[in-house]
Amino acid sequence: MAFSLTFRLMLTGGVTAACTASLYSASTKPEAEPVFTAEQITFFEKNVRPVLAENCYSCHEGHKAKSGLMLNSRAGVMRGTDYKKVIIPGDPENSVLIKAIRHAAGAEPMPAKKPQLAANQIEALVQWVKMGAPWPKEAAGDHQHASWEDHWAFQKVAKPAVPVVANPKLKPANPLDAFVAAKLEKAGLDFAPQTDRAILGRRLYVTLTGLPPSFEELQAFVKDPSPDAPAKLIDDLLNSPHYGERWGRYWLDVARYSDTEGYQVGGKDYRFPYAFTYRDWVVDSLNADMPYDEFLKHQIAADRIAGADAGSKNLAALGFLTVGDTFISNKDLQTDDRIDVLTRGTLGLTVTCARCHDHKFDPIPTKDYYAIYGVFSSSEIPEEFPVIGKASSEVEYAAYRGEVSKVEEKMTVFRKEVFDDMRKADRMREYLAFAQQAVKEDINGEAFRGKAGQLKLRDRVASRWREFVKRHTATSKPHPVMMAWKEFSTLPKEGFEQASAGVKDKLTKEGSATNAVIRNELAKRPAPKSMDEVLGLYADVFVTCLTGKEPDNADWQAVRSVLLEPQSPMAVPVDQVDQFFTRKDTETMTRFRNEIKKIELSSPGAPPRAMVMNDKEKPNDVRIFIRGNQGRPGEVAPRGFLTFLGGQKFSKGSGREELANAIASRDNPLTARVMVNRVWLQHFGSPLVSQTSDFGVQTPAPVQLDLLNWLSASFMEQGWSLKNLHRVILNSRTWQQSAVSTPDKDLKDADNTLLSRQSRQRLDYESMRDAMIDVTGTLNPAKMGGRPVALNAADVNSRRSLYLIVDRYNQATVPAMFDFANPDTHSPQRYNTTVPQQALFLMNSPFMRDQSGKLAAKLPQEGSTIDSQTITALYRKVLQREPKLEEVELAQRFVNDAMDLQDKPPFLWKYGAGKPQRDASGKITGYEFIPFATYNGTKSRKWWSMSKDMPDKQWSYTQWAEGGGHPGSQHATVLRWTSPFDGTIRISGRLDRDNPNGNGIRGLIISNKQGILVNDLIAPKSEKNMEVASLAVTRGEVIDFVVDSENGDTNSDSFDWRPAIYGVDEVNGKTTLLTKSDEDFNDASHWPIKRPRPQNPLSQLVQVLLMSNEFQFVD
Repeated sequence: MAFSLTFRLMLTGGVTAACTASLYSASTKPEAEPVFTAEQITFFEKNVRPVLAENCYSCHEGHKAKSGLMLNSRAGVMRGTDYKKVIIPGDPENSVLIKAIRHAAGAEPMPAKKPQLAANQIEALVQWVKMGAPWPKEAAGDHQHASWEDHWAFQKVAKPAVPVVANPKLKPANPLDAFVAAKLEKAGLDFAPQTDRAILGRRLYVTLTGLPPSFEELQAFVKDPSPDAPAKLIDDLLNSPHYGERWGRYWLDVARYSDTEGYQVGGKDYRFPYAFTYRDWVVDSLNADMPYDEFLKHQIAADRIAGADAGSKNLAALGFLTVGDTFISNKDLQTDDRIDVLTRGTLGLTVTCARCHDHKFDPIPTKDYYAIYGVFSSSEIPEEFPVIGKASSEVEYAAYRGEVSKVEEKMTVFRKEVFDDMRKADRMREYLAFAQQAVKEDINGEAFRGKAGQLKLRDRVASRWREFVKRHTATSKPHPVMMAWKEFSTLPKEGFEQASAGVKDKLTKEGSATNAVIRNELAKRPAPKSMDEVLGLYADVFVTCLTGKEPDNADWQAVRSVLLEPQSPMAVPVDQVDQFFTRKDTETMTRFRNEIKKIELSSPGAPPRAMVMNDKEKPNDVRIFIRGNQGRPGEVAPRGFLTFLGGQKFSKGSGREELANAIASRDNPLTARVMVNRVWLQHFGSPLVSQTSDFGVQTPAPVQLDLLNWLSASFMEQGWSLKNLHRVILNSRTWQQSAVSTPDKDLKDADNTLLSRQSRQRLDYESMRDAMIDVTGTLNPAKMGGRPVALNAADVNSRRSLYLIVDRYNQATVPAMFDFANPDTHSPQRYNTTVPQQALFLMNSPFMRDQSGKLAAKLPQEGSTIDSQTITALYRKVLQREPKLEEVELAQRFVNDAMDLQDKPPFLWKYGAGKPQRDASGKITGYEFIPFATYNGTKSRKWWSMSKDMPDKQWSYTQWAEGGGHPGSQHATVLRWTSPFDGTIRISGRLDRDNPNGNGIRGLIISNKQGILVNDLIAPKSEKNMEVASLAVTRGEVIDFVVDSENGDTNSDSFDWRPAIYGVDEVNGKTTLLTKSDEDFNDASHWPIKRPRPQNPLSQLVQVLLMSNEFQFVD
């Protein structure tokens, strides 16, 4: 146990020390310029800057800054007004700006002379201040910088000459090394020695597949005498299907992959049934070494690429654009998100910063943003995605179609019910009457919708009828069909009956222009007494027309032409009736759609589909939204590419195909550089270019610019092959060198920008989890692809982390804890954190305990001893090496300590009968403890007694259960606790005899060293707190909790007593709960039934190795 405790204290202590050091340094050093994460900057650009630009800049920008407050720069925000600060970073509740936009009492409401900001806008500003007011890094002075034309990243990729290195110690293995060696030579440094074969082998396996090698695989590599063994292993691993799984996950970070849409309303199931087809396409494409330019083109315009058909698996690539957050169906935010993931992901440009204004630093005008916006607004996501594969079997497909058809039939029936309801005669009268009233009384907006709801009418149907009435009655020359309606509607409500006869005569007389159908219907009926009767007449005529039973003559055709004119609600066919749905109707349809989605998610017969995007029939350019506000349209922005990259205008469909070609062009200076930099990041832990998704003018040229250019040019020359790029990097001295540094290198190359050594890297979440389930034998690596696996699925630990569900709305805690990419937005790279929760997970989580136990059960072991054979097998499995002699000895000591702890459970309670002991006068002085012999248990109750018989012939009802018990006629029942320490305790617990019958019970607390501490009679139907406020105890001192019958009468003597023992701090008197008798009630194995059993000692040793740096890091 000593080793285990020391290890855990070291681990948690390191975290604590780091936190303490951080706090100390923060309080003693001058305030540094804040550093914000890429996610925080993205939040600002997408949610905060647009609000400031639209609502604040008109008064608080540049020379227009009222009260001296400038809100167009962080410096201006932090400075505040001429009189006071307006924000306190991290404290929105006390920030003047937040109080102003909330219109808080005593604050000047802002924005001035404008409506209050929307709730979501206010919340965005609150979160921004809470984050510390993140803002993109600003250039010094007035942001003047060198012309963008000279910026390194905007220059066409040209392949530089390979340097010649004179120093023989720096002999390069390939041209990559020559560029590195040239800078090392200039700095007076050398490569680190090549790392040993065992470290190199593990590094290659983890780097390329995300899985560790087996001991046997690593030994085969170590013992391979051929000098090209590393190159052969690299080729083998690049050909492994697990390569695509490992490197596919990196791209999914870029693509903000998720299996869910994000937050939704109205009860909508927010899961994507087919996002997995995109994930699997990425894996398959990387395994096939699809050229990177094609890889990009498919993800932007697979539906437009020549040769693509409705069933092409490459259509799944469009998930790059469609698996993002749907923002509760907000098209504007969806398009912004697509522009962001496209431009930052492929070009390393923050184009969305130009949404509200020209880019602050880069040559990207707002017009360019809307030129690309037009491309996506000219595209649409279809109602039904195309099938791109077959179901697992015809039988299962038929079952799937049967289930879906049943739901579709319910949807059809529901639409028909709504459709028919609008056409019933009584409902028609109600709609027409309300439409007439709304026109007469000018009822609009919320009042109109509210009144329609009161009348149980669908407001959108009623709205169409209202417009129908306006068209046909607000004209001096109404249609003959509507002439009677027009005439009668002019009559006042009072006196209507008296005047209507004359109107009727006028409309029905010989030669009247009134439509004959209406005229005849009027003639057959008495003069209407109210307008409602007129509308009833029209309802009857209209319904007759809708049934198709009317004569087919010119007069009825005229009625039909008016009733079914395009703007009429009656012209809408049954399959388009959704447009009239109320919220309740929509919720009903949502439930049906959720049923179908559930079937698609779970049925093995559901064929895979591609989440495509298609061109609209009529593509269109959009106008610039001034300050990002759709309500303020500016000039038209023709669809096209970024102006500074040529500004090509698009004319083929939406323009996505042309956009894809422009991005994946060899003439584009950014595309290859951005991807090479992303690959380099994963191989070395740090990128060549510091900002992996921002190659704009604010990002300085990398130290190894020539190397980046050479790799980028070679990448394109070699057909954009990612596998060839890997080969160049992995076969280099630069990559294969040791991670060990020297004092000279620590001084001259502290950040390793000169690449004088390899960088030690911690396993990311997926590699850590996958390695654990791999070495413990739980993983089934052959099972690849398919629907996402729920985190609580029975087989979850047999699948690689890549296949676990990614839920952007309800993100899993553990992956996030280990820096998993946030699927809400494009993730440039992962930033390693060290937080206490990581150590707690590794030490205490059920996952770690379970995996450790699984491996422990598979290790060879004779009897209960852990010999060197067991420990050797464990080291081979977990660390892929043989243990050293001292490691075997240390492991054996650790296991022995853990076994001792298992044999001595803390706070052990015992249960027994008590035989009274009396003095010469007959007074009870104590009880002889006789342990119970039998543990009894059912689902509902657990108890200890002398036998299973109740009552027992000798011991009567004597027993102790989880929360109490029953004394016998001759023996008390006793609960015993033995102190494991010297110290002060407090005892508390209510003794309750609830039954009103009998003569009561006697409760005692007795110390074997201090005598009777408490002795009370508990009368029928009463209770008492049996408390000892403070008691000094010594190790081994016994405390008995005794319940005896009063004078041998055991009638109704069942009781409830749950003693609790608290430790008392002798300095401040504070108490800490040590144990409660009911919560720590023991079973026959003498372990508390409500506490987890102690981990197997060998399992604990497995867990220690899984937590070790050697397992968690790659050298």
